[in-house]
Amino acid sequence: MSHQKPRPPAPVGCSDGGRELAFTAFDTEVRLRVYPAPARPDADVSPAALDAALATCRMRCAYFEGILSRTRPESDIARAHRAAPRPVPVAPETAEVVRLALGYCERSRGLFDITMGTVTSLWDFHAGRVPTALALARALPHVDYRLVEVSPPGTAPTLAIGDPETVLDLGGIAKGYIADDLAALLERAGVGCFALNLGGNVMLRGGRPPRADDAGAAPLPWRTGIADPFDAARFCAVVDVVDGSVVTSGARERSFVKGGRVYHHILDPASGMPAQSDVASATVVADRSLDCDGYSTTLFMLGAQEALAFAEGVSGIEALIVDDRGRLSWTSGLAGRVHASVQPRR
Repeated sequence: MSHQKPRPPAPVGCSDGGRELAFTAFDTEVRLRVYPAPARPDADVSPAALDAALATCRMRCAYFEGILSRTRPESDIARAHRAAPRPVPVAPETAEVVRLALGYCERSRGLFDITMGTVTSLWDFHAGRVPTALALARALPHVDYRLVEVSPPGTAPTLAIGDPETVLDLGGIAKGYIADDLAALLERAGVGCFALNLGGNVMLRGGRPPRADDAGAAPLPWRTGIADPFDAARFCAVVDVVDGSVVTSGARERSFVKGGRVYHHILDPASGMPAQSDVASATVVADRSLDCDGYSTTLFMLGAQEALAFAEGVSGIEALIVDDRGRLSWTSGLAGRVHASVQPRR
């Protein structure tokens, strides 16, 4: 009996004139849609060229999954764990994403920490397993992003995890880095209009494709829905974005109830337990998806009032906060771009 590899998914045509490719990567659904709008006059945006660009994006995702996965035995991250505390050579992209991630850890004052895998590995949000206080007490001393060392730019890329019991997990930031990488890839290919969704990391370029009778008009913004954290079937707001990324962190994305208590997946690095916050969801809008990933968890943990003040002080990002009473608030840069679609809960 022959064992043939399954064929990779093929792009399909869309009713709005785009070409779309959907596949599974990073344990989530990836959906990439591109349109025949050139980024430069000489660009080829024929259906065949768009399909080729989509196929390259899929292969790029497979490459990133291979080097950044914590569970694949030959990934850069897995090899660094086995070699700890010694450094190992890694791909340039691995060194870069870790280097950038450490910057967000520092700017968040440790609220965002890429060594939280040390604690998250003790939880099981599918089976509803809560770690014991003893297990958390043993793990927490090994949670510290400063235990991760990466080579400086311009040198041979290496990665070292200084504590063999520390678990490095890039799951909280890798999709943002990859979304930015795919956007740059498509722009180099001459594609000037696209909408990418990497399991909630939304990356948009070029505005919504114009109808035939609107040719030559200014780009219309994409209308990006923000899920209601109290009702997954509804949007609580819509944000207008022409070019940029939108990412939401919410307590209800992964949670379970045990003993009458709700446990969610956004864990506090200080306690290893779900973060106590009056924020139900925090959405970041930025040019870079990496910024969205790097700050959305931090905003959730800061609490509604401090989150907005923090976001106002960070150049290049805007934020929309839904608090635990369903009230919406957003930073000044989103004025006129947010359309609330449900009434606040009282």
